[in-house]
Amino acid sequence: MQKTILFFKQFPFAMLLCVQLLSVLFYGFMTDSKTSHLIFNCLGLIVPILAVWTVYRSPATNWIGFVLVSASICTSLLALFGGQAHLLVWAHAFESLLYFYAAISLVMYMFKDDIVTLDELYAAGATFTLLVWGFALVYSVCQQTYPNSIIGGSPATQLRSWIELFFFSFSVQSGTGLSDLLPVSPQSRALASIQMF
Repeated sequence: MQKTILFFKQFPFAMLLCVQLLSVLFYGFMTDSKTSHLIFNCLGLIVPILAVWTVYRSPATNWIGFVLVSASICTSLLALFGGQAHLLVWAHAFESLLYFYAAISLVMYMFKDDIVTLDELYAAGATFTLLVWGFALVYSVCQQTYPNSIIGGSPATQLRSWIELFFFSFSVQSGTGLSDLLPVSPQSRALASIQMF
């Protein structure tokens, strides 16, 4: 246990990447209960908070991350417990901005010098996954704003589940094209094109 703690102190981005990969596994076994959704929302916010924390640069820069975290938490809780489902769009929008902000922070950290360290390699993997999360949330906003903009997977009359959008985002970003989902609206195709680029 002590070796693990020392390892994560020496390589904080390895810790971030491990939390991300464990979250991916959790999503695969998540049920539709309120408890699962609460745990899912908490895990979803822990990852970018860890990313912002590990790349802590200055209070002047990180206030953006803290504002996005606060907005994400408030709107998520209102959508989940306040019976205001329309706020889920805003919750996902704020959360996607938070993931993109964290990814940009990691990229800036990696480019601040010319030396590639082992921790920066972990940061590259974490950045990839942060972008996957961010785009999955953007797809969620898109399908809630433009119904049936992403088809396939579960019955066409339903919104795609989080794990479906997450898998679709991994598929698009990695270039494997293994997803059974298809962006059909101009908006969802534009988003997928940006992610592919």
